[in-house]
Amino acid sequence: MEIGQLYKDIINRRELWNYYNKDIKAPIITDANDCYQFIKEYIKYAEKSEMLLFENVKKLKDHSPQRLSHILSTFFLGLWFYHHKKSTYLHKSIKEELKRLNCFQNDYDEIDRQFAYVWFMATLFHDLGYPAEEEKDGTTIPYHIIPFVGSVPEFYRTVYSDYYTYRDNKEHGIYAGLTFDRDVCNIRSYQYHASGSQLDWKEELDELYHYVAWIILSHNIWMKRDNDKKIEEYKNAGLNSLIMSSIKNGDDDHYIEYKIKFEEYPLYTLFCIIDTIEPLKSTSCLSEIDMRLEGKKIIIKSNDSVYRQKVLGLNEWLLSVIQDDNKVIISLNY
Repeated sequence: MEIGQLYKDIINRRELWNYYNKDIKAPIITDANDCYQFIKEYIKYAEKSEMLLFENVKKLKDHSPQRLSHILSTFFLGLWFYHHKKSTYLHKSIKEELKRLNCFQNDYDEIDRQFAYVWFMATLFHDLGYPAEEEKDGTTIPYHIIPFVGSVPEFYRTVYSDYYTYRDNKEHGIYAGLTFDRDVCNIRSYQYHASGSQLDWKEELDELYHYVAWIILSHNIWMKRDNDKKIEEYKNAGLNSLIMSSIKNGDDDHYIEYKIKFEEYPLYTLFCIIDTIEPLKSTSCLSEIDMRLEGKKIIIKSNDSVYRQKVLGLNEWLLSVIQDDNKVIISLNY
């Protein structure tokens, strides 16, 4: 499906994204001001406007407006894939993963409706740490520990601090993940004991917030192949857990021992895929991009070589991607 039509289709299905059932205007995602208004309204209805990250929405509008389009493109694109009629494998994998959380265990059928809430938190907050990243001398890492709940591989819980140092205190995902968890858990606790809110603030939601926070924190921590030219930098920085083994197979091919598997971490893997294949960060030629979901494969057709190379970059650290002429094929399992 042509990407512009894909956006129209999912945006027209208001019941899939208008989680709070409010009179919120559907955005034009290529219009930064429209995206700004939508994000601001959505966070307001979620009663999360008191979060420190909320202030960064306006900063992005003023300094990096294209990021707001990227955020909403990621939001709607992920919803489209999750609810796609051919997404049996993807849909079931994520639903089974979320079912393990305490807030969903007693209402499996409710997960489809709640997915918009989960995806909203991950996507609308994931890049709001950019203003902190752009400080000249970096920003001190927030002193906050997120309880580990298994939404990402366990090595992230020990490596993120060293990675933040390696990046000279300039890494938006780590900053946003820690700040998100700290603020949203504080808001939940306050609202739970206060009166007046019509939203659910039960204690079991903290586990979900931790789940999302780890995804936000980890999404921009890059792994390297063991033959990468910067591999010694990683070793010296104590980032050995981010080094992937490559096993030679034939004269030219190398089998990569990926550390993230879709079947084990489907929501996190989908997030990393969508964050990469979302086109508005790298191209304005949306009419030249076509996306399809076929079983366990995402097939993207594009005449934009720069965009194709960006998608192929997933092959370097996340999962298998191959190119066939002007098509890029992403395999969810291997």
